[in-house]
Amino acid sequence: MSMGVLHGGELALERLIDYHKAKANFLSLNSAETELDALLNEERPDFKKLHRCVAKMEMSGKESEAVMKLRNAIRNAEPHKAYEFEMLLVETLIYQGDYTEAKSCKCLEEKYITDARRPLYKAIIYISLGYRRYQEDAINCWKEFKQIREEFKRPGKVKDAQLIKISTKFDKFKSVVISLKEDIKEVHRKAKKYK
Repeated sequence: MSMGVLHGGELALERLIDYHKAKANFLSLNSAETELDALLNEERPDFKKLHRCVAKMEMSGKESEAVMKLRNAIRNAEPHKAYEFEMLLVETLIYQGDYTEAKSCKCLEEKYITDARRPLYKAIIYISLGYRRYQEDAINCWKEFKQIREEFKRPGKVKDAQLIKISTKFDKFKSVVISLKEDIKEVHRKAKKYK
């Protein structure tokens, strides 16, 4: 996988689109924790596999374990790996609905690495924390995301019409983020109800 795919934000956007479509079998979900441990300990981690593995843990209700494992990996990793692990942590925290915690991650302030995920995640966080309050910040991050994404553009690679819409139109992106936020709230309500 190229850095363009990773830092261009393609995986992050695909995950946002695939959130509602995600279907996984029980065995795959159960093996995710073991798989995550193995991937985090690899000398050269496959970040695409790591991304999928954390998503599986979320689908199986093991988000907290994924967060704990990612935090431990960040503490023990060399700088580049720590940065990538922390970006994955930010995304995981977003999907948990922990926007304030996600906003506090150091990788979102990194200025020396061109990475479309940083402004993408910040735009998601700002919209989720309260669009009116953070409207200008969300729009500015969105513009930065589009600019970086344009620099990483790979001809002929983006084929999903929905992905194209949310990566080019702020209003469409905002509505997807608000829908995601509502889904996360609903999951939390249901979890509290069954405790």
